[in-house]
Amino acid sequence: MKKPVAFLLSLGLCFPVAAPAAHAQPSPAQLSSLSSMGLGLDPATIESLNPLDDLGRPKQQYLDQARTFAKTAPLPEQFRNAILSAVAFYEGGGNGGVEVPQTGPKFFQFHWPTVATNCIGGSLDSVGSGIAVPGPSPIPAPGAKDGETAFVFTALGTGAVRQSQMKVHWVNLSELRMGQISLSDHGLNPQGPATVTGTAVTGKGTIVAVMEGSVDTIEKESDARCSFIPTAAVFEVK
Repeated sequence: MKKPVAFLLSLGLCFPVAAPAAHAQPSPAQLSSLSSMGLGLDPATIESLNPLDDLGRPKQQYLDQARTFAKTAPLPEQFRNAILSAVAFYEGGGNGGVEVPQTGPKFFQFHWPTVATNCIGGSLDSVGSGIAVPGPSPIPAPGAKDGETAFVFTALGTGAVRQSQMKVHWVNLSELRMGQISLSDHGLNPQGPATVTGTAVTGKGTIVAVMEGSVDTIEKESDARCSFIPTAAVFEVK
């Protein structure tokens, strides 16, 4: 486990993911309240300190810092490549993503991409992306009812799913209960990239979710098992 921990530490230097994402950002009234508390910061200044954009992704200045860090810090090559892959993913340079409909349901992106080494064709790294879709929503399959959350994980650049060991561990902070679900193939991207989904009865309130595990993929060169380091999200189910 030393390698994933080291990678998370290095990635954490680049992406301050502890900051609130878009769905958790203070409202204008709350920002004004913070300013009136004697902090000496107006709402615009407070907003500028948030490192994430309206989808919970790092802003460009932090992506630039991550790229510089990866290129100049004395990192093992696989960590350097993983960080650069994450930057490319956020900047739109990743291949084989999932098309998100403009009129689709509201979703929350997991706070950082995850990486599996020796994944694509058994030799190249794959960047994984996770999203959470609070119900009620018919998509993504198998859909989510009121008080449920659908989770989606995509291993970018890979072939189709052969088998999935991906899991989501979740905690409802409002109702003080927790659970775990497995993500499996429900027909999304049947030709690849490998995409697995699952629905959890999370209830309503503030949800903390951790996504982790592996996906076995069908590749042209040779099948592969892609083991991804954990990624996490915090979001609201209303």
